[in-house]
Formats: sequence, structure tokens, C-alpha cells
Amino acid sequence: MTIPPLLADLPWYALTAIPLIILAAYAIFGATGFGSSIFAVPLLAHTFPLAFSVALITTLDLFAATSTSVRLRRMVAWPDLRRVLPAAVIGIAAGVTVLVNLRQAAALLALGIFVACYGTYVLAGPRTLRRAPVWLAWPIGLVGGVFSALFGTGGPIYMVFYSARIHDKGALRATSAATVTVSVWIRLLAFAGAGLLEPRLLLITASMLPVMLLGLVLGNRLHHRLSGHGVLRLIATLLVANGLFLIVRAVA
Repeated sequence: MTIPPLLADLPWYALTAIPLIILAAYAIFGATGFGSSIFAVPLLAHTFPLAFSVALITTLDLFAATSTSVRLRRMVAWPDLRRVLPAAVIGIAAGVTVLVNLRQAAALLALGIFVACYGTYVLAGPRTLRRAPVWLAWPIGLVGGVFSALFGTGGPIYMVFYSARIHDKGALRATSAATVTVSVWIRLLAFAGAGLLEPRLLLITASMLPVMLLGLVLGNRLHHRLSGHGVLRLIATLLVANGLFLIVRAVA
């Protein structure tokens, strides 16, 4: 098999790992409505610059999130979605500005800390927040927007608000996917303006579309068959380990 020139400089283990990372990431997305970025970006950041990794997953999210949102649109909790989106747009604008100016070592360190902290948060167990107040939508939207642009990982932050207001599993997944969809379209416009959508990224995106679709199919089946709590704990353990590795790498 001839490797395209734009990918020829990648080591063999990267070419092997990328499809596996994408498959697992979109199986998670298909099952939960979020999580593709927080799983894939830290792993891809071992091979690619952070800005490239975030832009790659954002481009794939365009297809995954949009198709999922269209399919589940009747289950979306629209009032809660409308409360979060205005603040998220402001956060995305701030996050893109930071992303294009952040040094690679500092970016890896920040990503490692965030991923390790989020994994620890999930492993610590369920929270006592039963019903999130409406005013919480603005700080959640702002922070989620910043992390969405900076690391492609706004989904887990939005879920802090949504999971404390939406208790139907299907509606929660649909609302999360719809939020990711709007976020992705805005981020892609910002990334295009910042010159991050380079030819190699678009080539990898096109080649990974079948893998992404397979992941979504697997994730949709997992959504109906598996315990969400057990899956999240496994993912969280992997996130903590990878986050610590990124921190060590950045410091070294």
C-alpha cells in the first residue's frame, strides 16, 4: 500500500494507532453523545501538535455530531440548550485566541492536568447536585466554550449542567450531541480563519470517516446494552493515566 505523501513522515505506530483511537473515540460518542475529544485529543497529542489534534477531531465531530443531532432532534431539551449556547459562543472565541498562541509544552501540560482532573472527578463517584439552577448555564457555557476550542473537550463540562437537569438518558444524549454540533460548526469557522485546516488534516479526516461511522454504530449499540456508569469509570481510568503521562512529558 502506498502512503500518501502528506502522511509519509509519520512513524508506523502513529499510522496504526490513529484508526484505533478514532474508532474508540466515536464508539464513546455514539454511546453518550459526547467524549470523542476528551478521549482522542490527549492520545493524538503524543504524535501531533495540540492545535492539529483539536482541529482534526473537531472536523470529524462535524460529521458525527451533526448526523447524531439530526437523528435525535426530537429528544433534545431545547430550553436548556438555549441557555448554554450564548455563553459557549463567547467562550469559544476566547479559547481559539489562546490555542493559536499557546506554546506546545505549555499546551501539553495544561491538557494533561485537565484530563487527569476530569478522570479523577468521574472516579470519585456521583455528585449530590440534583437540580442545577438556571443561572449556572452561563459559567458552564463560558468554561465549556473555552475548553471546547482549546482542547476540544467542552462536552464533559456541559454535561455537569445537563446531567443535573435532564434525567432521561436519551434526552441527555440528544442535548449533548446538539450542543457539540453547534460548537463544532463555530469552532471550524474559527479554525479556518486561523489557518489550522491544513491539507494533511483534511486528508486524515477523509480517510478516517469510515472508521468514525463504524465507531458511531458500535456506540449506538453500547448505549442500549451497557451500563453507562461502568463504561465511564473505565474511560476515566484511562484518562487519568494518559493525563499523568502528558504532564510528565511536558515537564520533561
